[in-house]
Amino acid sequence: MSRPHAKTHGAERGLDRFEGFSDAVFAIALTLLIVEIKVPGSPQGPQGYTGLLQAMADQWREHLALLLCYVVIGAYWLQHHYSGRIYSRSDHWFGAINLLFLLAIVIVPYPIRIWCFHLGSGFEPVASVIFATGLALIACVWMAKWFYGLSGRRVMDERLAADFLRQMTRRYGFAALIQIAAVPLSVFAPRLGVAVALLCVGFFLLPQPKPRYNPGEYPGGEKEPNAQQLP
Repeated sequence: MSRPHAKTHGAERGLDRFEGFSDAVFAIALTLLIVEIKVPGSPQGPQGYTGLLQAMADQWREHLALLLCYVVIGAYWLQHHYSGRIYSRSDHWFGAINLLFLLAIVIVPYPIRIWCFHLGSGFEPVASVIFATGLALIACVWMAKWFYGLSGRRVMDERLAADFLRQMTRRYGFAALIQIAAVPLSVFAPRLGVAVALLCVGFFLLPQPKPRYNPGEYPGGEKEPNAQQLP
C-alpha cells in the first residue's frame, strides 16, 4: 500500500524526462571536451613545428585538462546514475536545483583548464583556488539536491530505510566538507589543495552502498537481501 508523501511544489512527475535531459547535458559536456584540443597544423592549432609527435607532446596541458575534466564530469555522472535508485519523482524546485547542478557541470572545464594552463607559472596559486572552487561548487549544489530531497522525503523513494539515508548523508556530506576545505587550503598550499579536491572526486568514482529498504518494501516484492555493515 502506498503511503502519502511530503508536499511537493509545482508539477510533480516521474524521472524519465528528468534523467533523460540530465544525461543529455552530461553527454554534451563530455563530448565537447575533445573539441578544445586543436590539431597541430589546423588553422587554430600549433604551427611551425618540425616534428608532429613533438607538437602533440607540447599540447600536454590540453591533454591533462581533457583527462581531468572527463574524470570529474564522469564521476558525477556515475553518482547521478546511482541516484536514480534513490529519487522517485521530481517537482519544480528539485528541477531548478538540478539545473544549477548541471550548470556547475557544464562550466567546470573552465576552471580546470585555467589551472592546467597556469601550472608551474606565477599564476598557479590563483589558478589552484579557482580549480578548487569549481569542484566545491559542484559538491555544494549536489548537497543542495540531496537535502531538498531529504527534507520531508519530498522526491525520494519512501521505501528507502532511514539508516541508509543517514549513511548516504554522512558520506556525501563528509566529501562536500572536504571539497569546501580544499578551497582555503589551496590558498596556502596550492598543489595540496588541488590534490585534496581531486581525491574527493575519486570518492565519487567508487561504488556506493546498495540501497536498503524498509522491511517488506523491497522493489518488486522480493525479499530484501541481508543488509551490509555500515561504515
